[in-house]
Amino acid sequence: MQIQKAEYQGRQVTLDKPFRTPGESKKFAVYVKDGDKVKIVRFGDPDMEIRRDDKDARANFRARHNCDAAKDKTTPKYWSCRMWDEKSVSELTKVNIQSEVFKADEEQRIVYGWASIVTKAGEPVVDLQGDVIDPAELVRATTEFMKSVRTAKQMHEGGKIGTVVHSFPITNEIAKSLGLQTENEGWIVGMHIEDDAVWKSVKDGHLKSFSIGGSGVREKIGD
Repeated sequence: MQIQKAEYQGRQVTLDKPFRTPGESKKFAVYVKDGDKVKIVRFGDPDMEIRRDDKDARANFRARHNCDAAKDKTTPKYWSCRMWDEKSVSELTKVNIQSEVFKADEEQRIVYGWASIVTKAGEPVVDLQGDVIDPAELVRATTEFMKSVRTAKQMHEGGKIGTVVHSFPITNEIAKSLGLQTENEGWIVGMHIEDDAVWKSVKDGHLKSFSIGGSGVREKIGD
């Protein structure tokens, strides 16, 4: 399926992709086209568990809400019924993004880019391992990394090829306090490349993205 983008209140958003809204009166929200306009549809009781894997519960919900007739995706009913379909909530809400280098300073041999993006336009980002990272947890992890490690490796293997010399974790709270506008929450780094061969690969475009490595404890979230 092709991901469609549109502008909503001056920023780019992903259409027809539900996302969680923690702490709000509704459990999920989604941006949809309503004629020539883009609107946000909020839906779902935050106190209600979606028992999608329970065939009887799923059938009962869909029958009570006449889900087979819910065709208008500008309505909360349509999206609530989608959440009670056979596809998992995690599959419906996940977003995958690769963190890319967006600037190289040749004189200082420093590359800048997002080392990690954990939310985009309010939507949790699912990494290549199928995990999501809480923005506050990312800030704590980046602090410990800069205090005690700062080492860069190529593809997480071998010896040191450089050093992370600039680190800027961005959450919505941090961005707001600094007067910044960004649709991403995550971690921007500046990495000094010491290895000649690696620097050549960066300049040639063969190495063009960052990847963070570490250890942690997985916790199941949501339904």
